[in-house]
Amino acid sequence: MNLLRIMINAIKARFTSLVTKIRMFTKKGYIFARISGGIRGFFRKIFSVKPRDKDDYYGVFGWLISKKLAFAIVIIVGVLSLLYTYVNHPSLFPGKKSGHIKTYSYNSIMLKFAKGDVRIKGKSGYLAYEGSVSKGKCNGAGTLYNPEGNVVYQGNFKQSMYEGQGSFYYPDGTLHYIGEFHENLFSGKGTLYRQNGSLEYDGSFLLGMKEGEGTLYDTGRNPVFMGTFTQDEVKYSELLGIGIQDLAKAYTGNVVLYDSGLERVRVMSDVNALTVEKNDSDSVDEEYKVSRVYVLKDYIRIGGKDYKKISDITAEFGNPTYEGISRATLPEVLSVNERNKEKETFGGTVAIDTEQQYTEYITVKSYDTEYEVYLVSFSKDGLVYNFVTRDGRDDFAFYFIVQDNLSDLNQ
Repeated sequence: MNLLRIMINAIKARFTSLVTKIRMFTKKGYIFARISGGIRGFFRKIFSVKPRDKDDYYGVFGWLISKKLAFAIVIIVGVLSLLYTYVNHPSLFPGKKSGHIKTYSYNSIMLKFAKGDVRIKGKSGYLAYEGSVSKGKCNGAGTLYNPEGNVVYQGNFKQSMYEGQGSFYYPDGTLHYIGEFHENLFSGKGTLYRQNGSLEYDGSFLLGMKEGEGTLYDTGRNPVFMGTFTQDEVKYSELLGIGIQDLAKAYTGNVVLYDSGLERVRVMSDVNALTVEKNDSDSVDEEYKVSRVYVLKDYIRIGGKDYKKISDITAEFGNPTYEGISRATLPEVLSVNERNKEKETFGGTVAIDTEQQYTEYITVKSYDTEYEVYLVSFSKDGLVYNFVTRDGRDDFAFYFIVQDNLSDLNQ
């Protein structure tokens, strides 16, 4: 046992000095001392500018400059220049760490090679984007900001465009839209909000506009219309021919019903429209159905463009099928009066004698049957569009739609 212990102690003694040296060499203090000593020695040699021979000089315009001094100056200027560029122009470097996410300038060359989550600064230095990039484009999840620091868009990107699910905001940071996007535009299913935060629309979109089935809401988040939309507006022609029960399901907003005995006119202010409802004698239950739809707008949207002049509509629809003076019917009188509530379009309100039975039901006893309007009619895609104006002027105050198989528009 003593012999074994002696052998073990001998082996330990042989390795003690080696272990001690390893511990010493791996200490931070020793490593720092060796590195700093090496740096000091390097700069001591650099700044030891005392020349020993004429070959230790550079001749510059008759001046003799020590080669070591010149080398030292070049090193110092280079280091300072590199430091200045790194601090003031980080876009020239592979990436500047900021909260473990690399930050690039918007015009950084190195941004083209970045991949993964980054931050991108705008021209004025504000944070413009934070999220995923690849091949120099925003690809994947990310957030876009405006110079004020408010979120512009948050969601998925493809080739630096809004694509897929995302949220779009007003300039003040209020939510504008949440849903599907395609090439920066609302496209697919989504929900639209007004700038005051109230819900405006929920349904289908195409090319940034309401298109397809959806629900329109008033400022109190109450649904006012459920049906078909096209080019950001209610598809008014879809209301032609439907029964009043289906109409009541589609439109649930504010309504006033005028009844003359011969026809009924429903004023739907939340969608800027009137419907003319007549008894369908061919129907089993003789249900009232919509025969005309009046749109209380001084423009018509065609192909995403608003037309306000009859001459422009002629260029789009072709020559009118009818043009001339006509005595106003009850729905035209009501339309004139509704439009005059917004602005004086026809020189004043048309006289009408009514008796209010209920808040939303009014009996029409008589109205000014001598009142005249000017009609310009166009036939298009099985429908007749009738634009109402006064004295044949090029602009119009409203228009109404009927099916093309109705020969007499004033019936």
